[in-house]
Amino acid sequence: MLSLVFGHLAASVALLERVFFVVLLVRIVASFFPPRSNGVWNSVAGFSVRLTEPVLAPIRRRIPLMGVLDLSPLIAFFLVDVVGFLLSRLFLFAARI
Repeated sequence: MLSLVFGHLAASVALLERVFFVVLLVRIVASFFPPRSNGVWNSVAGFSVRLTEPVLAPIRRRIPLMGVLDLSPLIAFFLVDVVGFLLSRLFLFAARI
């Protein structure tokens, strides 16, 4: 029974990681193509900013800008991937015990 719970937790972590990657990609695209009016793109871009800013802001405070280049999304991709991998492996390991 407990192994089933940990297996679902591992799958949930992997799903949340993928969703965050998509939202972060939307934010990156929105930075190149900013919304101009109150349409769907404006809502989607605003939603992506609200979801990703809590992750990107601490990274930005520690990593300075490289000219006009903001490396915080790249670092966030890496960190979320590592944390997601470690959590998934931890839950899968706990499922086998």
